[in-house]
Amino acid sequence: MLTHPNLDQMQALGLGGMAAAYLDLADQSNADDLSHDERLGLMVDREAAMRADKRLTNPLVVARLRFV
Repeated sequence: MLTHPNLDQMQALGLGGMAAAYLDLADQSNADDLSHDERLGLMVDREAAMRADKRLTNPLVVARLRFV
């Protein structure tokens, strides 16, 4: 399977979370036991989690809160 074009397209589309999950699944030995739907679900979950984290962290960075 051509992984680099897939990863390049995911990055170009702004799907960094899916690309990271894709690489993690490729490195795991038990990933072959998962169905296509399960793999896709894991990648979509990672993308959603990364976007939610970004929504929370970006305003905190802009706020420049100081620790006392």
